[in-house]
Amino acid sequence: MEQTEAVIIFTDIRGFTKWSGDIEAFQHIDKFINEYFKIVKGNFSSEYIKKLGDGAMIVREVIPNGDSPYNDILKEDLQKIKSIEDKFTELCINFSKRYGYKTELALGWGIVRGVVKKIDGDYIGANINKCARLCGIARPFGIIIENDDFPVDPSGVLFDFFPQIRKLEGIADEVNIWATKEIATQFIPREKKRECPEVHVAGICVKRENDDISVLIAKRNSDRKLYPDIYECGGGQLASSESFIDGVKRHFSSEMHIKVDVKQNIYKLYEIKQPGVPKIPGIEFLCEFKSGKFQSNNHSEHRWVTKEELELIPEKEFIPGIREDIIYFIEQYRAQYLPAIQKKIRKSAVKKKKPE
Repeated sequence: MEQTEAVIIFTDIRGFTKWSGDIEAFQHIDKFINEYFKIVKGNFSSEYIKKLGDGAMIVREVIPNGDSPYNDILKEDLQKIKSIEDKFTELCINFSKRYGYKTELALGWGIVRGVVKKIDGDYIGANINKCARLCGIARPFGIIIENDDFPVDPSGVLFDFFPQIRKLEGIADEVNIWATKEIATQFIPREKKRECPEVHVAGICVKRENDDISVLIAKRNSDRKLYPDIYECGGGQLASSESFIDGVKRHFSSEMHIKVDVKQNIYKLYEIKQPGVPKIPGIEFLCEFKSGKFQSNNHSEHRWVTKEELELIPEKEFIPGIREDIIYFIEQYRAQYLPAIQKKIRKSAVKKKKPE
């Protein structure tokens, strides 16, 4: 058994199993695979190539002489990979035209370097296994290169690479890798993953004049895709890294040109549900009018209405659930804030009457 150093490359056709299961593709699989291997051999003409179903193992033996030769070899191999991918895309397009069967396939690649064992004209060893596993996680398609084997950033004109850390099945230690964009954006460590769901915030704005309480309602323009010609109270999508309170204030200020004080202790959760689109969660706060003059390009009209006036407007003229929420918030405002406000007013009045 001979031991040598080599650069190892594994490649595999992504989407092949599902695609080849159709009877139209199945009839011509041999032609397609043969053309694919011609492309691979045409570029890696002097390397050892082993067919592996719809993929291949490519081994180039090298004489170790520092890191520079390996970096030069990697650049050459990436140029060959780019050529293969361009010709493979052309093969898929021509196959679709020739046989009238949609062929949207791509290639996954894994690249490492290190010691391999040569036996009976074939290669085995831990680096072979590692390369196969790297190719296995190169999904949905793209290239993975072991970072420790090739520490110099391989990004260039042909491909952009991003440093990542991956845990491979059957390998004890984590592996540092370079990954092309398609892979890097798919494989993110769970503890570093950040989901970006759409979240909405809303506010129900009340205005107090002595003991009278009114609430702001605004009718959405008729050209609005969601809830046209329907009354709402104000709100919208939460911006990235924005707090709920800041989001509510921003929407009232930018969309209606009014400033509000958000009462954080009075709120309700809600959901926006529309057929055929993802559910959008939201949180709605009670707000108190501070200043400003209503102005909006997104609303055809606005009104300040009392609870009694509100109850005379048909419920169907509001976004579902809003009228009930308005009544709830008015009652909560009266219960939690009016007694304290009235008490403060009485104390102020007593002080004014107190003789000097």
